[in-house]
Amino acid sequence: MPPVDRSCLRIPYRLLLQRYAAADDAEDDLLELVRRVAGADAAVCWKEDIEHSNPWFHTLILDVSASLGEFSHAQHGALMDRLRALDLA
Repeated sequence: MPPVDRSCLRIPYRLLLQRYAAADDAEDDLLELVRRVAGADAAVCWKEDIEHSNPWFHTLILDVSASLGEFSHAQHGALMDRLRALDLA
């Protein structure tokens, strides 16, 4: 089994759209979550994976690798906890 890339957080679009009217509406909230955990200087690269023919599997990918260097297990866990609290994971 390959190692998990903790610096790329995958959020299913179906969950995102249940909470927000559009993915763009979630941007401020998601950036704030990342910065609370990783620091005020953390930057996010927004990507999407919509290649699957079934939209159920489409995801928004938050890539925080560019600004953080090593993304710790504790940071990843804290972000995942906050995403779960928003019903996004």
